[in-house]
Parts: sequence; structure tokens; C-alpha cells
Amino acid sequence: MAAIAANKLLMVRKLVETAPDAALRSLELALAGPAGGQGALATVRGLVEDEVTARYVRNSVLAPIVPLCAARDTEQTAFPPRTLVLLWAALKQQAPKKVEEAAARCNPWDLEQGPPDVFNELCKIASQGLRAQAEPGFQALDAICDIDELASCLELSVIVRAALPKLQEWVSKMSEERASSARLAYKDACAIRPDAGPLLFEMLAAHLPDDWRILRVISAVMDRPGDKFWASSEVGVFGERVLADIEKNIDFIEAFDPAKGEAEGRKAAVAAQKVAHQITELERSVNLAKDGPWGRRVAKYKQAIAQVVEARMNAAEKELLAALPLRPISILGGKKGKGVPQLMAEPDEVQTRRLTAVLVFIAEIRGCAMQSGYGSSRAKVLEKLNGRLDQYIEDILHIVRTGDGGDQGLARLYVDLAAGYIAYSRDEKTAEIVRRRAAAAMAAAA
Repeated sequence: MAAIAANKLLMVRKLVETAPDAALRSLELALAGPAGGQGALATVRGLVEDEVTARYVRNSVLAPIVPLCAARDTEQTAFPPRTLVLLWAALKQQAPKKVEEAAARCNPWDLEQGPPDVFNELCKIASQGLRAQAEPGFQALDAICDIDELASCLELSVIVRAALPKLQEWVSKMSEERASSARLAYKDACAIRPDAGPLLFEMLAAHLPDDWRILRVISAVMDRPGDKFWASSEVGVFGERVLADIEKNIDFIEAFDPAKGEAEGRKAAVAAQKVAHQITELERSVNLAKDGPWGRRVAKYKQAIAQVVEARMNAAEKELLAALPLRPISILGGKKGKGVPQLMAEPDEVQTRRLTAVLVFIAEIRGCAMQSGYGSSRAKVLEKLNGRLDQYIEDILHIVRTGDGGDQGLARLYVDLAAGYIAYSRDEKTAEIVRRRAAAAMAAAA
């Protein structure tokens, strides 16, 4: 393969340098094979490997602010992704020797001893450069973000960097010793800036998979305050965000469209699980009063989530009848008759998606149903659904074996659907038994 022309190589270099981290990782994996080491691809692979290394150094040095440079909710502290690129370029111009030292120290055996001092020194240089606005590299950041807020984050980076190794312990199981450690970090942050507390929690929250778990750290620092005091404090926004998110998720569960299928049902179940976890976290972290500003809302949301989930579950029987239609055994049976499979047409795709979404939703809320107050309702709904499915499967297998009661070809399609449904309402083992019985019935009918 011919070498890449100089002008094209420049374009490739620019693309590699500006590629998102996920795209860069994908490119690195794609070029990792033997073919990636030949001809022009070897040059591209070299560029990718150099960029991966450079970003590792950059992200290690700027680790306290890296998760802030991503898409976040509008009320949260955030900077455009380009912030890291411009900030690192400015540091390489302002302090090239220290950047080289950071790169040399950015290896596993150095990092095992804790972050090198040069990492914090570079963050301090960056914060000073942003405030001074004397160098073109730092001036460029003024056009894309709030440089005062960015400088403040960099000033707190020494505190955040020291707290990050302890953060998972703080949110997993807070002890008195860990609470003291969190209070000390808060005190050190306020020594840098008296109003630094909320920003410290913002930075720490950005490093958590579930940022609302920062409530546990704030609670430890404030010694589990009452909701009236917390709501009126400078960190009240953290509780308000969680409450707003709970309300948003309840609204989503109430309004989600089952016609969108399994993914939508799973998404609704995740929302229900999140609501359960967030309510529990609020109850553990805040001393909620029945007539308090947050206590009243939490009580309202607990009632609301139970109502919307039960409404969704209660609709499952109707969706089941639409997806696996029955015809009355006799005219006198009417709507009260259980009926037998109605094999007039192939399964309706929309109805199939709707029932799948509802069954997935019911299956996936298993872990949070009891704590959220709808565990017994869920058990009753599943009992009724499984009873209907069991009878339907027996009837449809009879048709597969004998042809008595409908078209055998359609019966085979419906028995496969029923097996898939019972995998959600009961378990995959039961579904596999149904599939084996269907295969045996088909073989006997052949």
C-alpha cells in the first residue's frame, strides 16, 4: 500500500486529534490486527497510538474535571468537550517542561504511589492562566466556557484528586471515619474558597455512575440535616435535582408507549428502579419531616409511583388478549368465557410489541417492587397472566398436534409467541420446556 501524501496525512492527523474518545478507541481496536501494521495503515495506527497515549496523560493530569467536559443536565456544572483539548494545548505552551514531566511520570508504577505532584502543579498553572488571560491559549477558552468557573474547578482539583480514591467507599457504606474524611475534604475546599462547597460536590458527583448518590456524602458532611434546613441551604439544589428526576421518571412510566417494544418497556423498568433507589437515598440521607418541603413531596411520589406502575401492570391482561386472541367456546360464554385460541390471521406485530414491552416492564421491576409498595400487586398480576398463558399453551399445542380447532401453521406461530411471553412472565426454563413440547407436537403431526 502506498504511503499517505503529506496533505492527506495532515488531514488524518487532525481527524484523529479531534475524534471523540469512544471513536478513537474503536479506531485503535480496528487497527490492532496484522493488517493495521502494513503500509499506509501503519502510519495511521502510529498516529492513533500517539493520540491515545497523549490523551491518557492529559486525562490523568486533568482527571478532576474530565467528567465535567461532557454532555450533562443543564443545571449541572459542565464545559464543552473541546475544553480539555484547548486547556491541554495552552498548558503545553505555558509549561512544556512540566507537561513532559507529567508524561514521564504517567505510568503504572508511578501512579501506584499516588498522583505525582506535577499533576496538581499543572492544574494550578492552568487556573492562574485562565484568570490572568495573558496567553492566547488560555484566552481561547473564554469563547467556549465560563473561565471563572473552570478556574475554580481547577483550584479545587487538588482536593478532588485526593478524594477520588475514597469516593466509592463514601457512597457505598458511610462510616464515622469516612464521614470525618469527607468533612475534612469539604473544610479544605472551603479554605481555598469560602463558597467552594457546592462546587466540590458537583465535581465529585460527576465522577459517580449515579450522580445522585452524592446525597450520601453531603449528608455526612452536614450530619444528616432536616429537609427544611437542607432545602434552604446552598446545597439544596442537589436534593431538588433528585426530586425533579423522580417526578420526570414517574411521568415517563405513566406515558411510555408499549408499541415501541421491548426496549421501551425495559427503559420504563429502569426508570422505576431509579425512582425506588432515589427515594431510598433521600430517606437515608435527609431527616424528612411529614410537613417538610421534601418530606411532603417524597410521600406524594411514593404514592404516585405505586399508582402508575400498578396501572401499567393491570393493563397486561388486556394486552395479552390482543396479542393472543381467543374466541368464545360458545355464544353464551361471552366475555366471561375463557375461550380457545382464535387462529384467523398471523400474529399482529404491533400487539406483539405492546405485550412484550409490558411483560418486560413487569419482569424487570422485580427487584424494586416490594420496597416501592407494589410487590403484592405484581405477584397477583403475574399469577393471572401465567394462568392464562398456561391454558393457552395447552390449547394451542392440542391444535398443533391434531389440527382440531384451527390452522396448524398459525398455531405453530402462536405457540412460539406464547413461549417467548412466558419467558418474561415466569422464566426462560419454562419457555424452553414449551418450545420442546411444541417441537415434539410438530414432529408427531408431520
